[in-house]
Amino acid sequence: MDDHRFDLTVISDCVLDIYYRIKKLPINTGDIAVSNIIRMSPGGACATAIIARKLGLNVAVIDRVGDDSFSDVLIRYLNDSGVYVGFMRRAHGFVSISNNIMGDNGHAFMGYLGVGKDLTINDINKDAIKNSRAIYINGFYASFTRNIVDVFINIIKIAHDHSTPVFLEVGPAIDNRELIINMIKLSSTIFINREEVKRLFNDVNNLIKITSNTDVTVVVKLDKEGAALVRNGQVSLCRPYNISNMITVIGAGDAFNAAYIAGYMHGLNSMNSCDLGNKVAALRIQYLTPIELPELREFIT
Repeated sequence: MDDHRFDLTVISDCVLDIYYRIKKLPINTGDIAVSNIIRMSPGGACATAIIARKLGLNVAVIDRVGDDSFSDVLIRYLNDSGVYVGFMRRAHGFVSISNNIMGDNGHAFMGYLGVGKDLTINDINKDAIKNSRAIYINGFYASFTRNIVDVFINIIKIAHDHSTPVFLEVGPAIDNRELIINMIKLSSTIFINREEVKRLFNDVNNLIKITSNTDVTVVVKLDKEGAALVRNGQVSLCRPYNISNMITVIGAGDAFNAAYIAGYMHGLNSMNSCDLGNKVAALRIQYLTPIELPELREFIT
């Protein structure tokens, strides 16, 4: 009998996404822009949690959310999707919000960093870390506060003590570069995009050099070009999936991460997990929000 309660525990950057669609961007001073739709859905790491659940994983979330009505909505969506929310801590304030504004010529974000940026080690249920088969950390806030990096590193160390793989979404890498690189070296698998590679390492060659003497698998997400795997100094490409009915690219990276992890948890190798990530990301962009996706277990079984 498996002693683990959860296949995957997702940590930090649980956001409430609010979607709008207008005619065009940018919106300038004095403009009046009216959206013809509005949708709400868990975003960030909690979008990853929902899609991982749709792929058949037993998923829990650890994060700090507010005592506001937006947090109530976020928790309800997660619970209704079958994600365990019993480890979420509520604090005075607001949950993080991302207003996703889509126009015919692109998209823009207007966000609010909520109480999640102040996550502490006291908010972390250590038994949940010990009793999970894998840990996923979204490092978004690592660019905005140094203290949360210490929390993430403590979590990684607890996971290491129990031989639990850690998947790290690097995040924007705007600041705290050396701390983020240290997190990368401690993780099992990292997810990063080409802009973040440039900010942290300048180019792929430096990324290869810095990670070549570690056990880290680096997954570089390349948007329309698919993804690349970097391990032991070697680079392998994962082909993209083309679609004709794209609705939005928002959240494609979160979906990729969920599918890659689900592939790994089902015993797929890195290349096949990467292929699964591209396949599910291609499906994700055909829906406005992650909660609208169908069940995805057939993608693995």
